[in-house]
This record gives sequence, C-alpha cells and structure tokens, in this order.
Amino acid sequence: MYRWSWEQLSRKYSLAFMEKELLLIFTKNPQLGKVKTRLAKTIGDEKALFIFSKLVNKTSRVVEQVSVHKSLYYSDLIDDQDIWEGRVSDKNIQEGNCLGERMANAFIKGFEDGFNRIIVIGTDLWNIDTQIIKKAFKALKNKDGVIGPATDGGYYLLGLSRWIPQVFDGKNWGTASVFDDTVADFKNNTLVQLETKNDVDYFEDLKTNPELLQLLDQ
Repeated sequence: MYRWSWEQLSRKYSLAFMEKELLLIFTKNPQLGKVKTRLAKTIGDEKALFIFSKLVNKTSRVVEQVSVHKSLYYSDLIDDQDIWEGRVSDKNIQEGNCLGERMANAFIKGFEDGFNRIIVIGTDLWNIDTQIIKKAFKALKNKDGVIGPATDGGYYLLGLSRWIPQVFDGKNWGTASVFDDTVADFKNNTLVQLETKNDVDYFEDLKTNPELLQLLDQ
C-alpha cells in the first residue's frame, strides 16, 4: 500500500513549489508610545496605537490570502496569541542594529532556507492589497528586484530573486533619500518599479485615507 494518497502527494509537492516564494512581514509590537510616534505627535499615543492596530489588522487579512510562505518578524518579542496566529507560517524576532541590517538578516535566512523569490513589506499601508504582492512576486520570476516607492521617499515593498547586499547598506533609514539610494544600488541588476503608495506616518497621511480617518471618530 502506498504511504501517500495522490491527493496528499499533490498537496505536498504543491506546497514545496509554493514555498520557493517567501513573504517577510516586518512589524512592531503594539506598545503604547512606541508605535506611530510621528503620528502620535498630532493625535496622541492612544489614538496612534489604535491606528497602528487597524493597519496591522488590515495587513494580516491581506497577506492571509497570498499563497506563499509567510514569515512574520516582530520588533521585540513573539506573541503567540495575536491576530497573526494562523495567518503566517512562522514568527521571528528582527535581528540587527538598524532596519537595513534587520532586513538583510531576514533575506539571508530566506535564501539559505532555499527560497528564491523573497519580498519584504511592513504594516504601514492602509491601501495594501493581494494584487500588488502577487504582481511583485510575478516580477521576480525574470527580474533581480522589485520595489514599491512610498510618497515619503522610502519604499513599502522590496523584493529580490538574488542576493544583492548593497541595497541594505549605507541608507539613512526613515528619510526621503531611501528610495532613490536603493534604486541606485540596482545599477548592475534588473529592477521593476511598482506604483507609488502612501505610508501612514503623519496626520496628513490619514487625510489621504478617509476610511481610516473615519475610524478615529467611532
């Protein structure tokens, strides 16, 4: 008697194929006074935490619908009882002294684990959707990199199909130069640029997302 049924074998090898693609989700632990600090200067820590939780919830529901391996990276500690439970493949803690180093370490681990198309996103977009993530993975099938520019000069998505260490080095993280400096690092590699989206970091960003802004009044 065969150990595996045809259905089980199909699922096994389908999952193996799927897992060549890895989605990294970087997020902060929801701590009062430590999230959305720039937004908090206008609306206060409690409302900033509320907005943060809505952004995280939206992101978790979106990535749940993407059929790839999903690794969640917390800023400080792993929470086994939060909304991500059951929506991601594994949970980890970010390691490194700056954002670039933390992302680089996550990408290195992903490539070492056998993934050949890796994308990282944060939890700062209200208008994130599954299509933009799927589009990014599709781009990596024949390009070295993919990037989603943010209106503040940073990026909301970065993907690689091969290890390019310089994209994580020498950046002034959190400034308007990050996107341009990162694109410059792809000068000897192929890169696809996605549509520009707006991170929610300041009160003005809430104004461009009326649905999110209205949640503050509920």
